[in-house]
Amino acid sequence: MIVNRKRKGNRLEHKTIAQLTAAGYICIRSAASLGPFDILAINPLGIRCIQVKANDWPRPEERESLRNAVRMLPPNAFVECWRWDDGARQPIIRGLEELGI
Repeated sequence: MIVNRKRKGNRLEHKTIAQLTAAGYICIRSAASLGPFDILAINPLGIRCIQVKANDWPRPEERESLRNAVRMLPPNAFVECWRWDDGARQPIIRGLEELGI
């Protein structure tokens, strides 16, 4: 079966937004962006800058982009990677320090 990567990524981003919205966040999706983050989730405690991945963690060039972006963020911003494995009901969520970034 051929999987459309853009469609799959779009679906996973919407799934992530649904979870964050249910948890009380306001979400901004960076559709078709080539930037480091797919979603910004905001609540009174801070900002979550999220990279959404399917079945894998960010590649080295994506990690470098995330590392560079962190330098520009305010202190109440957190950078995360949400990895959705095929068939999973919940993502695996890792912060940059857990990814070795």
